[in-house]
Amino acid sequence: MSISPLPNHDASSSLPSVVDSSTLSARQRFLKQLAAGAHLLEAGCGAGEDLLFFRQQGLMVTAFDASQAQARLASRRSGQPVRVCRLEQMHSALPFDGIWASGSLPCLAEEELAPALMHLASLLKPRAPLYCSFPYDEGKSGNPVASSQDEYPLQTRLDEARLQQLIATLPFDLHQSWSSEDAVHGRWLHALLIRLPELAPTKHQYRRRRFKGPIPRNSSSS
Repeated sequence: MSISPLPNHDASSSLPSVVDSSTLSARQRFLKQLAAGAHLLEAGCGAGEDLLFFRQQGLMVTAFDASQAQARLASRRSGQPVRVCRLEQMHSALPFDGIWASGSLPCLAEEELAPALMHLASLLKPRAPLYCSFPYDEGKSGNPVASSQDEYPLQTRLDEARLQQLIATLPFDLHQSWSSEDAVHGRWLHALLIRLPELAPTKHQYRRRRFKGPIPRNSSSS
């Protein structure tokens, strides 16, 4: 597959970078669900490492981040514009062939996850993939997400059971889930969801779901 040049590309971003094995695995699983030349949405692109990678695979990528500083870094790294907006502010006239949301959804409060995923579903084509990841919930009391100085710190942990509870009423099927662990990032849950062909929710439905409260914990894991 030929790769078109990246305009205004920062040459320093072409230097080799360390990519952990969990990211490599997630990228490959996600790519297997996509056709050549697919148009992706990256939800919360951070500094643009994944954005650059997907562009180098010959894919078209629309990316956004809530942080202006991160969006500026991602734009410089990838050589393309990056939108500055929150997830609920992202809209598109045409649905995407896939959504990559690596580590961005845990930045939301737990009660915001279902409406956020519902909104992302409305941006996806039927049967298109969505990748997401969360710090793993070990089911221990007093197990908060580690504090962070980031502009948008991580707020929510999930395990497999609570992930299933989360998507039970959403237009997604769980295609794959797996976990990874390393000394730097700790244990994380990864999920590859497939958009079901049901009609996308209306904005009214989206807003109404925002106030349903947190995902109940499985009493057997406490």
